[in-house]
Parts: sequence; C-alpha cells; structure tokens
Amino acid sequence: MTNALRTRAIRAALDTTDSAAIVTAAAATGLTTYRALHPRPAETRITAALAAGALAALIADRTTYRVLAPLRRRFAAEHHGLVRDAVPAPTPEQLSADLIADAAQRAASGAARLDYGLGSLTKPENWAGAADGTATCEITATAHLLSVPRPSDRDGYSSRSYLLVQDGGQPTPVHSIGDLVVLLDHAKEQPADLDETCDPWAAIGQDLAIAELLPTKATTGDTGQDDEEHDIDQEAEAHAAGLL
Repeated sequence: MTNALRTRAIRAALDTTDSAAIVTAAAATGLTTYRALHPRPAETRITAALAAGALAALIADRTTYRVLAPLRRRFAAEHHGLVRDAVPAPTPEQLSADLIADAAQRAASGAARLDYGLGSLTKPENWAGAADGTATCEITATAHLLSVPRPSDRDGYSSRSYLLVQDGGQPTPVHSIGDLVVLLDHAKEQPADLDETCDPWAAIGQDLAIAELLPTKATTGDTGQDDEEHDIDQEAEAHAAGLL
C-alpha cells in the first residue's frame, strides 16, 4: 500500500469514527430528553428532543475533533480543504493575452450604456482587444467602433469612451446606439466623389461662385472680349468721377 492510499484509509477511518460519535451523542441525548418529558405534550417533547440532540451533536463534534487531532497529525491525515489541480504560474505572454481579453470584455460590458437592450455590441466575441487597453468592433468594411479607456479612471479603466471611426474621417463620439445608426446612415447618403473631368462649380452655378476661384478662360477670343469689357468699365468709372 502506498503512502497516499494509507493516508486516505486512515483519514476515512477517523472520519467515520468522528461521524459515529456525533450521531450517537445526538441520538442518545435526544431520546433521553424525549423520555424525560413524558408527561408533557408530544409537540413539546419532540421540539425539546431535537434541540437537545443538535446541541449534543455540536458538543460531540468539538470534542471528537480535539481527541482525534493528535492522531490526524501523527498519520498526516489532516483536512486541508478540497484538493485542486495545480495552476501554472502566469507568464508575461499569458498576462499580455489576458490583458487583450480583458480589454474586449470591458468594452463589451461598457457598451451596455450604449444599448440597454444588450444587443451585439455587448457581446465580448464581437470585440478585438489591444495591449493598450483599447478595443475595436468592426461594423462595416470602412467603419468600426473604437472603445478607449479614460485615463482619469483609477478603477481599472471601468469608464470608457466610444468613437465611430470611418475611413478618411475624424473619429466621432458615440453616446448611444441611436447615434451610431444615424452616423452610419449619414455616411451612406454622402454623394460620390466628383470626377476629375467634371466642373466643380456646376453644383452651385457660375453666378454664385467666388470670382477669384473661377477657372480662367484660355481662348484668345474670350480674352479680347474681356479686355473690351474692361475698357468700357474703366471709361464708365472715369465719366462718373467727372460728374462728381
């Protein structure tokens, strides 16, 4: 018999002795109390017997523990709680992986402020954590939700800010799932980029455009006509100055 099996057998025997002593003391005390109160009503006798038995069990447990303690120490059969499997010590690599998982979990948990319905934003599997504590949730091919911990928070970055990041645009704060839906819909409604061959002033009209920003005309005929109009304007201005 190995030492482990021997220790288990001794421990089982001592536990059995302990339990038997407690049950015997409780039963004997309860039965004695019940018989001693024979003239009393049955309800009173039963209640008193149960109370006396419980008290006797408690006293017997304390007594047997002290009596059997030397034997348990001698045979190394003390109870040290449940035996648990050994857990490997954390490594820097494991801690880094835990930090990334923690960032995703915190982002999903904090997203409950955006969506009280606990929808897809509150699912940790939809978030990708990073080593700096941030996390991202991909929404479209060109947009994602960014969760950023607030540096002023000293309780483990439990407070977080959420930003919608779209390609070619500035991050926009998001305070609710309604904000997120509106921003995404607005991005869909944006007009397509103007073709390089198109006139950019066509959208507002030549009359409303800023004269200094209008493209110059390259044809010779147009240049001559513009010069004639300029001379006429100068003559008109000189005539008006003479009248004044």
